[in-house]
Amino acid sequence: MALISFTSVSGTRGLTTTVVGLGLTWPRPVIVVEADPSGGSQMLAGYFRGLARPGLSELVLAHRQHQLAQELPARLFPAADSQASFLPGIRSPLQSPTMVGVWDELLEALRELEASSPVDVLVDAGRLGLVGAPVPLIGEADLTVVLAGSGLPELACLRSWLPWLRRGTAELRLLLQEPGRPYSAADVERDLGVPVIGTLPWDQQAARWWSHGEAQHRFERTPLAKAVNGLGEQLRACPANRRPVAAEPTGVAHEWRRTQ
Repeated sequence: MALISFTSVSGTRGLTTTVVGLGLTWPRPVIVVEADPSGGSQMLAGYFRGLARPGLSELVLAHRQHQLAQELPARLFPAADSQASFLPGIRSPLQSPTMVGVWDELLEALRELEASSPVDVLVDAGRLGLVGAPVPLIGEADLTVVLAGSGLPELACLRSWLPWLRRGTAELRLLLQEPGRPYSAADVERDLGVPVIGTLPWDQQAARWWSHGEAQHRFERTPLAKAVNGLGEQLRACPANRRPVAAEPTGVAHEWRRTQ
């Protein structure tokens, strides 16, 4: 099974909505981790309509007591009518600096869950550049997907981040939002040298089902639902470059972390 992280560049919206949609439509067991350090848990406030659940905030204490791996399964909660279990994010951005040491242990704990049960992991890592970003989850996933718009401002920002992203050991793919405004997926792939794994339409009305929990008539027929289903198929077909979990990062991964 695979650990796939999702992040975005400045100026691009819809990352959490996309990850929620992927989790709810994933055809086999999957864990969805809200690792966005901006706080507030958009997943709980959005799709789950204000549901109160413990999550990463409680794992900070477990990390200090070296109990994170043991506590993690109890912090996951299942979403109805799906095969997804969710781990909500931190409650406040003021907690983000305290998460730096937690991400390493969480990565190892997620790898252990992968090894012990047939489960995939999808990580919402938030926007690139935030304080307390889940660097190990971005750089040492099997696959890291970067969401960006097709306009010059978003793509210029993406280009500036590519050297940093390429230092990690994760395979890298791009997810293009609103292709053709003005650049196509082929243009972006050719110019940046990174494969585009999928494209997403800008469909605000349909997106509110996954972003706000507002039911949509014939949602499964919307361009957004079809695009996310297609993206999921591409992700599951993408060969994951699996790596063993070590107690301490070594080689390329160690050098990449050391430079952060």
